[in-house]
Amino acid sequence: MAAANSNIQITDLDFNNIKTNLKKFLQSQDTLKDYNYEGSALSTLLDVLAYNTQYNAYYLNMVANEMFLDSAIVRSSVVSHAKLLNYVPKSSIAPSATINLKVNQVSDSSLTLPKFTHFLSESIDGVNYNFVTTDSYTVNVSSNTATFNGVTIRQGIPNTLSFTVDSINNPTYTFEIPDSTIDTSTLQVAVQVSSSNTSYEIFSLGTNYLTLDSTSPVYFLQESLNGTYEIYFGDGVLGKQLSDGNIVIVSYISTNGTSSAGANNFVLMDSISGYSNTTIYPITSASQGGDKESIDSIKFQAPKSYAAQGRAVTKEDYITAIQQNNLGYSFDAVNVWGGEENDPPVYGQVFVSLKPTGSYTLTDTQKQRLVEEIIKPISVMTVTPTIVDPDYTYVQISVNVVYDSKKTAKTSGQIEQLIKNVVQNFSQSTLNTFQSTFSSPDLIAAIQNCDPSIITNEISLQLQKKFNPNLTTPETYTLYYNVPLKKGMFLSGISSAPGVVFQNPLNKALTINNVYIEEVPSSTGGVESISIINPGYGYSTTPKVTILGDGTGATATAEIYANGQLKAINVTNKGSGYTSALVTITPATSDTTGRLGAAIATLEGQYGTLRTYYNNTQNVKTILNNNAGTVDYVNGIVTLTSFGPIDVNNPLGQLTVSVNPTTTIISSTYNRIITVDPFDSNAIVVNVTAK
Repeated sequence: MAAANSNIQITDLDFNNIKTNLKKFLQSQDTLKDYNYEGSALSTLLDVLAYNTQYNAYYLNMVANEMFLDSAIVRSSVVSHAKLLNYVPKSSIAPSATINLKVNQVSDSSLTLPKFTHFLSESIDGVNYNFVTTDSYTVNVSSNTATFNGVTIRQGIPNTLSFTVDSINNPTYTFEIPDSTIDTSTLQVAVQVSSSNTSYEIFSLGTNYLTLDSTSPVYFLQESLNGTYEIYFGDGVLGKQLSDGNIVIVSYISTNGTSSAGANNFVLMDSISGYSNTTIYPITSASQGGDKESIDSIKFQAPKSYAAQGRAVTKEDYITAIQQNNLGYSFDAVNVWGGEENDPPVYGQVFVSLKPTGSYTLTDTQKQRLVEEIIKPISVMTVTPTIVDPDYTYVQISVNVVYDSKKTAKTSGQIEQLIKNVVQNFSQSTLNTFQSTFSSPDLIAAIQNCDPSIITNEISLQLQKKFNPNLTTPETYTLYYNVPLKKGMFLSGISSAPGVVFQNPLNKALTINNVYIEEVPSSTGGVESISIINPGYGYSTTPKVTILGDGTGATATAEIYANGQLKAINVTNKGSGYTSALVTITPATSDTTGRLGAAIATLEGQYGTLRTYYNNTQNVKTILNNNAGTVDYVNGIVTLTSFGPIDVNNPLGQLTVSVNPTTTIISSTYNRIITVDPFDSNAIVVNVTAK
């Protein structure tokens, strides 16, 4: 007899739903409808069928997911899809540091620092890391001293592998490098003729297929399905084909990745041509390291790399090429803009700004390599690429918090630390990159929501620029804060830290210590003019004008038309010391009809003056230079003119200039990055009051 209902719901893939559907199907059959499906052995059989169905459904679903790049979750699948887009996932990147090295008591006329010279770093979290040179350096010896300046050392251990070409057993000429910690940017490949003929040819990484022919000595790189890397060679059409008996010699560095970042003290572990009396001067700390590219990054970058097609026309093309460079450089942020967008416009150029991983700027050598080897080959011929250093603006945040101690078991210290963590997380998630925005209202909301005991919180900001002044020649420094600035005086205005040292202008043999920068008090102004924004109506008598603000003495009078509207407001006394002013218009006592008149004040003095001062031996403030620079309050520009200290009371030689912004929302453009200095203990100050 035909089944009463033979339909099965095939869209339900949950185990219980599958079992229920199978049971309903069997119960619909006349021959099986009276069975006990719960207490008999048939229940076990249904479990097995349901489990098998669910397993197969899950397997097929996963197979379907792995068929597409955007849904794949297994690395081998993602890598395989990326291969079709000619994309090679980035390996681990060895951090690099720069040192100067002096070798003493040298009797030769010249000295060579060999490639792979071994250094050992200072202890970082209890581990000393190996560093090596990746190039050789040769210098002339002067006064029995060989000085190697600007030596780049990279973290890792050098390795060398060799493979013999055998077209029968390896017809694809593919060789696996069985090292998951390889930094492929350090990979060097040479092909020796044979075991009996030691002459060899250096092969380079093939990236531009348009330039390859049958004789091009290139190799190609790909990630294998087991997570290591493979090299392979040309077929005699695209790239030179190898011959049986050739020996492929591969050298590279195995690295620990980012774990050695920050190392800046090194010990030479090898002698140099027998000389071991050496002195090492660290120039830059180890930085720009990176871990192996993640699955999410591959899925994001591979389509963009394919879209660029090996040339740079759009901003995204440049960003993709730079992020995927094969020089071993790693970047936290990249921004690109055309010369026509620049302020002022510079036609025929493209500007690139880069924040390297683990450091603030690239060295001149790194910039040159990036331009010559990565950017220029893909740029339009008529476009000149220019790398611009990031311009960092540091935000110093002061938070005042009131909390209800009855609503929490946390101490004031724990509340304080909680809020510091909130601010730090806010900074990490929203700042530290190009085109970011600091929003005080958003931060206030994050603080308010971090604990139910917090009653209220308020934030005050300072913006800071940090730079290393020239200590030999006076220079003019222009600091762009790019937001309107509050006028202030003394401790409430523009300030600098730490103190700097100047020559005494009256006696060049003497110095003046602890010199600071401040606003000249007169640079805070009065009310320049008052503009009517609503003339109101119905004024029968001249209304009263009141000016409120942080200054004193400003007064004004109003004029009205015959129709009862405001005609003008005239400043009768500008007053002084105003950084903000509010104008109120109040009808005369006898006036019962005047309404809605409104006006705004314009403060005098878009520009202010800076001066330098110090406290003399009697602790009396003494002015060193009454005209040390200017302030553009409207555009947020501070200029130090012919500023020539001879020392800075800071181990880094760094001077900080702090200002007070008028806005609570601060945005960045072009090469500007807003950040909170992680090395400044005063960058985040939290004051907690219990109620």
